[in-house]
Amino acid sequence: MFQAYISVVHKVSRYALFLGIALHTMVFSAYAQSSRSTDLGGLRSSYSSPIALSSDDLFLWSVNPDFDSVTVVRTDTQRLIATIAVGRDPRSVAVSPDGRYAYVANSADSTISVIKVINADPNRFFAALDRSAAQDGRLTTGSEPRSVVVSPDGKRVFVANRSQDTITWIDAKDQRILGTYDLRNSACNQPNHERHFQPGALAITGDSRYLLVTRYLSFTSNGGVQRDDMGKEGVVCRLSVDTWSTAATALANPVVVRMAPQNSGFLDTKGNATYAFPNQLHSIVIRGQAAYLPNIAASPSGPLYYKTDTQAFVNAIDNVEVKPSDAGDLNLHLGGRVPESGKQELYFANLDAIAFTTQSGGGYAYVASGGSDLLVKLRVLDNGALGFTVNGTTTRYIDLNDPDVLATSGENAGKNPIGLVINKAGRFAYVLNYVSRNVSVVDLDADKVVKVIQIESLPTPGSEAEKILVGAELFFSSRGNFVNPSGIGSSRNRMSEKGRQSCASCHPVGLTDGVIWQFNTGPRKTLALNGTFNPRNPLDQRIIDASAIFDEVQDADFNTRNVSGPGPLTEALPCVVTPGYPSVTESTIDPDHGLVIGQWHDFAEAPCIMTAFTVPNAGRPQPTVELPGSTVEVPGLDAMKEWQHYGIRTPNRPLTKQELLMRGGDPVGGFDDADIAAGRQLFQRARCSSCHSSGKWSASSKDFISPPADSDIEMEAASTGANQSQFLYRYLKSINSYNLNVIGSGNAIEGYPAIGGVETDSGGLKALGFDFNGDGKGSGYSISSILGTYNLQPYYHNGACETLRCVVSDVNHRSAGLSAQTDSLFDPKAQAVLVKFIESIDASTDPF
Repeated sequence: MFQAYISVVHKVSRYALFLGIALHTMVFSAYAQSSRSTDLGGLRSSYSSPIALSSDDLFLWSVNPDFDSVTVVRTDTQRLIATIAVGRDPRSVAVSPDGRYAYVANSADSTISVIKVINADPNRFFAALDRSAAQDGRLTTGSEPRSVVVSPDGKRVFVANRSQDTITWIDAKDQRILGTYDLRNSACNQPNHERHFQPGALAITGDSRYLLVTRYLSFTSNGGVQRDDMGKEGVVCRLSVDTWSTAATALANPVVVRMAPQNSGFLDTKGNATYAFPNQLHSIVIRGQAAYLPNIAASPSGPLYYKTDTQAFVNAIDNVEVKPSDAGDLNLHLGGRVPESGKQELYFANLDAIAFTTQSGGGYAYVASGGSDLLVKLRVLDNGALGFTVNGTTTRYIDLNDPDVLATSGENAGKNPIGLVINKAGRFAYVLNYVSRNVSVVDLDADKVVKVIQIESLPTPGSEAEKILVGAELFFSSRGNFVNPSGIGSSRNRMSEKGRQSCASCHPVGLTDGVIWQFNTGPRKTLALNGTFNPRNPLDQRIIDASAIFDEVQDADFNTRNVSGPGPLTEALPCVVTPGYPSVTESTIDPDHGLVIGQWHDFAEAPCIMTAFTVPNAGRPQPTVELPGSTVEVPGLDAMKEWQHYGIRTPNRPLTKQELLMRGGDPVGGFDDADIAAGRQLFQRARCSSCHSSGKWSASSKDFISPPADSDIEMEAASTGANQSQFLYRYLKSINSYNLNVIGSGNAIEGYPAIGGVETDSGGLKALGFDFNGDGKGSGYSISSILGTYNLQPYYHNGACETLRCVVSDVNHRSAGLSAQTDSLFDPKAQAVLVKFIESIDASTDPF
């Protein structure tokens, strides 16, 4: 599908180009003189997005998740003309082809807001909820509706309910629900219907005949294992659509497209080729007979290395309407290696959206890099292939957040671009920036920002909300811009090496990417951060990491430095002396990365000491951020803790059949109230609550003020060949899950494939989790939170299970709290009922 600039050819399709430098030069010359083509006479395909244009390009609609609203901008004057209250946490908006209706997916409310444009005169524009549609203008479709799209013929509206595993379709004429497609029990979810499909993005072909649905997170492929570059695959489901039908078969004939791992084009620290699988598929756009999927590809084999861990893939599917197939990828990071003249070397973290200047033939594509605050430009050849704008190592980018340029600094900075739309003429792009709460208007003839439109207000200076927003800014950023009065030292790009990745690269919206990484301590699932703090008691915090190697949220700065950054220096430099350690005056701590610094406002020297336990990292000197319109400098590292504490929302559980019916929805895909109630009783009878209790659904609680007592800190003896990281042994609980479901380990779960990640650390030593010393202080893991766990698969530290049914089938686990009592869950029917309760646990569930 894509122009190949490296020696490895990913796929062979009618779109693939195998180009050497001479051919690339010819292609570049041909495109240098080309102009934008016009659209075909047919209807344009449609796709889900947080930002959308009306068909006449006059009105720009965008969601405001933090304000439970949508805004409307008049594009000819570039002025905000309306703000409309909708449901909680709106994430996607779609506009009908005639411009009379807009539909908003309210993820936290399980609803679609139906907005009617009452007056489309730009000078008198007025729109409001259509109160005649269901309950006060809101249709209940299913839990966590994240994507909504209108068919190009204007007849139907389709909604992806992520937690419910369903697609709901709505009559766009009468604004009523017509039916629901159950993805979980469809061919799209084979071979295991117990997997949680989690529909991500939606796109419909221009003839309204086919709907494409992405599976948000990737699962293991047939024969694949966790912690392996080749172990997982991306999935897109194609459904046939009959927009004339009101029958339950209006969506039918599922066809599954499996997207395999691809060569990333980068070598690991040992000089070996690395591969990555597509993941976090929250965007899909159809152009002609191809579909394009920007995503955060994962390369977890290890050792961890900032150049290889996460990649900026745009994957493609060929022959969408005939016989859809995997058409490979283009790794945008390869085009960041040599910047254009006058620009800095930056990479393209967290691809969130793609849009095209033309709908057929040649042209350009632009991709929003949500982590790096960049708009990345690509060439589109006549056959739909994508390539870089200059050569195999260089593609153009537009910086939306450059402090040195007036058009993109201060209140004009575009932070965390999550949505992108281009007008029909291919002249202007509109980029929705979540953190800065504005829209960047980009002139595509000049490739520069020409206007920034504020669509919601920033917090009051000095408020808690300001701290939380600064925390969000840094969590989502792969770069970071900090206050630096002296101008000395590195006060930019501290969040990763040249913008490679952000915290959100692996923790989307603070949750999990579902990947088992080859971490320093062993195979480790990306932890969802919603269970770090008890939502019912803000003082109650879990001990952090599977092996209890951290006691503060601020300890994540080690990951910023050593995973997203280059790690320790090769030679020690002078440093700022740490209190209590007067004799240490040189250090290999990198002064150019991370959020712990030697002195406030001093970026020249690093602190001499950083430890996980003995020197607390909360409250240390750290870079500060000053938001536009504020004179308050907010400490960045502590602000990230505040965002994790208060800014992460646990996904809602699936709605029950009874709830769906009561709210006017379709019961297809709904859970059963009786099963949940019976499962809750089994949960208590089996004493699951002995480990999974309190509002964070974990008995792991920090019961000290940092630093911990020396007597709580342990490590395995070097002579055992085990990892040498320190850990808090009191917080480990053994359920015999070391080497669980690992091929050849002898610790299998009967009836489930051996997919668990091998228990070695990044250096080849034995992973933590087993008492190698024999002193009774090393076995087990910090008790995981199961708050919202249905949406946070896979399970166990090494990904041994991809379903909760697999988890409760593990007799060692389910018997852990029973002592000598009888196993009340030996019956598979009882296990199935228990699973329904566990799947229903969210922030509203009463804890034990």
